[in-house]
Amino acid sequence: MNIVAHQLLSYNIPDIQVGNALGEVVRGKDYQDYPQTIAAGILLHRNIDTFTDAHPIVKTTTSIFHAAYGKFAPIITDVIYDYFLIKNWHLFCKEDFVDFKNYCYDLMKKREVIFPSKLKTFISYLIEDDWFEKYRTYEGIEWTLSKLSQKSKFHSNMGDSLKEVYIYGKNIENQFLSFFPQLKNFCEKFIVEQVPEYQKYIDSFNSKN
Repeated sequence: MNIVAHQLLSYNIPDIQVGNALGEVVRGKDYQDYPQTIAAGILLHRNIDTFTDAHPIVKTTTSIFHAAYGKFAPIITDVIYDYFLIKNWHLFCKEDFVDFKNYCYDLMKKREVIFPSKLKTFISYLIEDDWFEKYRTYEGIEWTLSKLSQKSKFHSNMGDSLKEVYIYGKNIENQFLSFFPQLKNFCEKFIVEQVPEYQKYIDSFNSKN
């Protein structure tokens, strides 16, 4: 899953959200260098990725892009799933998307002091270019995938994958809608296993949604 989903699946728990962002760059056992609640967010990030990559529904989506884009197909799937998450935002979060976006941006700015330089740079670009907003449109998705393609060491043309999205978009949306509730349940259980006192935050989030 991509960054919007990672943040939503942190249930507005600041330390989990920060840890989830750190999960982009923290490797191996380095998560142990952080407080338990932030480390739980780092581990959540890893487990979201593992659960997603192994799921048969996600593999079905990824197969749409595999022939033309090879190993970049999972990246395309991650980004397009964020598009369909935002499109169906009302099903998963009653908070206005723009309010959620601004809250996430503000939180990352406040906590960036603990971010490694690589993550600070990534977050800076994300906020400056307003990536969350770009994920709301096909044009923004194309821009994002083109940028990711340019940064890759290998030729990918991921930006061209929008043609597959236009053709198979309804199927991909249905696949996402079948998959995401399962991922949501998985994340709730994982967070509570790591930090039992966070059950009240998840219950509060769910009661509002």
